[in-house]
Amino acid sequence: MQATAWQPQDEEDTRLLDQLPPHVLVALDYLTRSERDGILAAVRAFSRHDLAGSPIPNSDSLYLLWAAPEVRVIVRRTSPSGLVEVEDVVRPATLRAFAEANAS
Repeated sequence: MQATAWQPQDEEDTRLLDQLPPHVLVALDYLTRSERDGILAAVRAFSRHDLAGSPIPNSDSLYLLWAAPEVRVIVRRTSPSGLVEVEDVVRPATLRAFAEANAS
């Protein structure tokens, strides 16, 4: 599996990888190294408040982050100083299909 070969750069990376849900780890297997690096960079920046995520309407503290041109990360932040939890990794086409299905 590629995701398990995704080497953490520091202790913060190790904590993030350890906290990823199993379905996110599986999704990482289908991404390129640069896309995985983009996810890590986006989550780090959002955690430090250096990147503003797009709030997901009608959700409980969920935000959408642009991690790479064709990869989005859905994260949860329960408080401004709270930990950021990665909920899912998706491609924009998946989000469009989901939005269209819910619009009907």
